[in-house]
Order: sequence, then structure tokens, then C-alpha cells
Amino acid sequence: MDCKGFKSWLLARDDCDERTALRAHDHRANCPGCDRLYSADEALERAFADGIHPADVPGGMARRARARTEAKTRPDAGSWTVGWPKALAPALALGVALVFMVWNPWANPLITLDAIGSYALANHNRNDMTMAFKAGEIPDPPDWFYQRLNFRIAMPDFSHRQLKFLGGRECTIGPKKAAYLFYDGNGEHVSVFIIPARQIKIPLQADRRYTIDAPRHHVELWKMDAMVCILVQDRPTGPSSTA
Repeated sequence: MDCKGFKSWLLARDDCDERTALRAHDHRANCPGCDRLYSADEALERAFADGIHPADVPGGMARRARARTEAKTRPDAGSWTVGWPKALAPALALGVALVFMVWNPWANPLITLDAIGSYALANHNRNDMTMAFKAGEIPDPPDWFYQRLNFRIAMPDFSHRQLKFLGGRECTIGPKKAAYLFYDGNGEHVSVFIIPARQIKIPLQADRRYTIDAPRHHVELWKMDAMVCILVQDRPTGPSSTA
């Protein structure tokens, strides 16, 4: 399946068979653009579902969304129009804003540690983020990522943490492309994301590790040469974790 076929599937996925859905899933796993489109579509569906109930829209979002779309959506004289239910108006505005943020090449929400951590956590917790390659299948993982992301990464040294490298894939942190490295830490899934430091609008000290507040996860960020690494690991649970 190519990008055109994926978009056709996305428009009519409820009527497609399981085989087509699997082909769409495989394409999305290897196409960051279609993966972002799918995420935006899912967010829009959730926004419409939530919009059935009264909800407050973040300040200015509805106004900005209307300003960006009004010129293109204003009906011609004599055309048929219908008013949106008031309960759906916040969801519609949120959906338009989400789609704009995904596809706007100038948008860069990576301006706070919390925002970066939220994007990393979302990827870590997704059940459909499978590895594109496994450790040992390719001789040079950094070159594999360079061919697809157009920037080189260095593999972090986790020998002191006893993390075992399992494989990797492409992904995004917000609107920015990132390398996603899968590790095993004593039987637990550990995610490591690497993006160019120039993509993050925060002055980071090279010799400092930053911890991002997440109750059920350990999220750590640090600068490594011209790259920034984000590590996400589940916090231990059970009686021993509260002792």
C-alpha cells in the first residue's frame, strides 16, 4: 500500500476488510507522514466524541482555528449551509487546530520539557509502535536512521544501566522526526528517542540530566553532542516499590 492508498483506507476504514487494515497498518509503521495523519485523525475523532459534552476550548484556539480556515470555508452565495451544533463547536475548533499543528511545517511545540516528555510518553505507551528492525539485522543502525531521517545519531552507552538494545524504528516527537530505540531493562520495555538538539528550543546543559515529572514513568532527557536523548521507562510497581 502506498500513501494514496492509505489515505483512501483512512476515509473508509470502517468498510474495509481486515486484510486491507493490516496493509494500512504496515504502511503506517514505515511512513512517518501517514502515521502523523492517522494520529491527527484519531485525535479529531476523540475531539468530536468529547464535544458531545460541554467543554472549554483553550484560550484563543477556536479564534485562531476560525481565522485560518474562514477564507477557505466561507460558502459561496446561494450555496447550502447548515449550522454546527453548539456542543460540537469546541471539538471542531480543537480538531482543526490539531490537524494544523501536525501539518504546519513551522509549528514547533518543543519549547518545554513537559511537552517533550508528553510526546515521548505517548509513543512509549502506544501498542502499535513495533520495531522496523531488530538488533543484529542491520550492521549499522546509525546509518539506517540517516538514510531515513537525514541526520546521524550516536548509540547511547547504557552499559552502566544494563539495558539490552532490541531494535529501532522511525517516529516523531511532536512534529519533528526522531529515532526510536527499543531496549530491554530486566524484562521491562525501555524507550529511547533521539532528535537533533536544534529542534528543541530549550537551552540544555551538556553535563546535566533532566528529569520530567511523570508519576508512573521515569522520564529522563539529556544532551549528547548535537543530539538530545529522551529515555522513558515504567516505574516499578508492587509492594517492593513502596517500601
